[in-house]
Amino acid sequence: MGSRVTNSSTVDSSEIPLCNEKYISVYLNVYDMLPRGKITDMCYKMGVGVFHSSVEILGREYNFGGHDSDYTGVFVTRPKQGPPNVTFKESIAMGYTTMDKEEIKNVIDELSREWHGNTYNLLTRNCNHFSSELCEQLVGKPAPKWINRAAKLGTFFP
Repeated sequence: MGSRVTNSSTVDSSEIPLCNEKYISVYLNVYDMLPRGKITDMCYKMGVGVFHSSVEILGREYNFGGHDSDYTGVFVTRPKQGPPNVTFKESIAMGYTTMDKEEIKNVIDELSREWHGNTYNLLTRNCNHFSSELCEQLVGKPAPKWINRAAKLGTFFP
């Protein structure tokens, strides 16, 4: 996988490919974190699942993950490759951005400075929260709520 976490405060987004189009597509890629089976199928029917999500733009996929150090938790993978032990579920077209390459780079760099790996919290600051914020900044709308429903439910328990 092409993931890359560096010991700096930002992700090197200078390699974002050029795009000559006025509108650039933004996708939310969703991965299933649980193996398929009767229990997960039942949970899905009730509208609950455990998912990883990331944002694909211009041929790169931006993720957030936790670690113990005080530097960015934002990293890049090839689209639809996902972390180990997850299964690609679907790609959701979130819309289009009219930002140019430099504006997109600035958004990603700013979020990389704000989303350090040691701030990861499974229930309140996870990959889905990051993906939702990145979508909000790129296309003006957050990720669908069902992506992070399990974490939201988890916050109701001590």
